[in-house]
Formats: sequence, C-alpha cells, structure tokens
Amino acid sequence: MKAKTTKATTKTPPRATAQSASGQGIGARIAFLRRQQAISLEHLARKSGLTKSFLSKLERGLSVPSISTAMALAESFDLTVGQLMGEQQYDDAICVVRKGDRRSFMRRGSEVGYNYEMLAAGKRFKMMEPYIMRPPLVFQDARRFEHAGQEFLFVLKGSLEVEFGGKVIRLDVGDAVYFDSNIPHRSRSLKGRIAQALVVVTA
Repeated sequence: MKAKTTKATTKTPPRATAQSASGQGIGARIAFLRRQQAISLEHLARKSGLTKSFLSKLERGLSVPSISTAMALAESFDLTVGQLMGEQQYDDAICVVRKGDRRSFMRRGSEVGYNYEMLAAGKRFKMMEPYIMRPPLVFQDARRFEHAGQEFLFVLKGSLEVEFGGKVIRLDVGDAVYFDSNIPHRSRSLKGRIAQALVVVTA
C-alpha cells in the first residue's frame, strides 16, 4: 500500500502596501528634518498650514502625504519635493571641508585668546557644530562658558586642562571628554605650547 503524501503549504505573510511603506519612510524623514532644523511640531504646523495632530500621524507612518501636503512641507523646510522625499539630495547634504579651506570664526572666547576653525561651514542644516579649538596658555579672566546641549572634546595636539567649576581635568593627545555643556567650563593649553582639540557641540 502506497503511503499518501501531502504537499506542505507555507503561508506567506501579507506584504506591506507600498502606501504604508512610503508613509513610514517619509514620516521618518520629516521627523529627522524637523529635529535637524530644531523645529517643533507646533512650529512646523504653523509654517505648513497643517495640523499638529496630522503631522504627528505623518511622522509615525500612520498617514501618507498627498502631493499638495508634500509641497507645503517641502516649502516649510526650504527643500524641493524630491529632496523632501529623499529622491534627490539638497546641495549641502554632504559637506566636505579640505584642510586648506578651514576658516577661522569668532565665538565666545575669541576675545580672550581662544582660536577656532570651522569644520562644516557650508552645511546648511546641522544637528552638530564641529570645530578645531586652540585654547590660550593662560586664563585672561574668570569667565566660564555654559550653553544648552552637550559637548565632546578630543585632543589632537599638545596637552590641555578643562576646568568644570572646582574640578580640573588634564587631557593629553588622544584623550577625550564628553559633558553636558550647561556645566560652567573653560580650558587652557599646558606646557607652554598651544594645544589643539576637535570640539563638537550639539547645535
């Protein structure tokens, strides 16, 4: 007697519709652009003429924008619809700065001996501000710096110390410190030679 064979069947899970997939993609992009430009949902709603609740649904992938909605959002971000959808890059999506093209710039501290060089001057929408810092050899006054966000410092050349209130931390080449930049802080070069550090602050 022949054994009866049964054909195994596998269930294929339903595929996400193109509409829901695109909704999730554009939603994440809108959320990213909004954070990148430090725009609140409420502010974006005012700029675009859309409701805050609808924008929230867009960002969570629960709604898909119509062409007119995409146009309003693109205008709010100062982008084309293609750039908003991720189909094309905006001009400064990638910013390359050659060593010889770095520019000095004025920042709080410039007037008391700190020297700064921009590393991403051409980037229009930034979530970080990277620069090269050269701290002075001596503190010229009792000034300390504090600002919103966070800061990362990596020593490229020489030695320096960073003072946080009464706490002093010495850093040599290859050392790094990451801190909340609302803590009053200042730094100076050591050993009689100007140090050099890569600093990145949240914009």
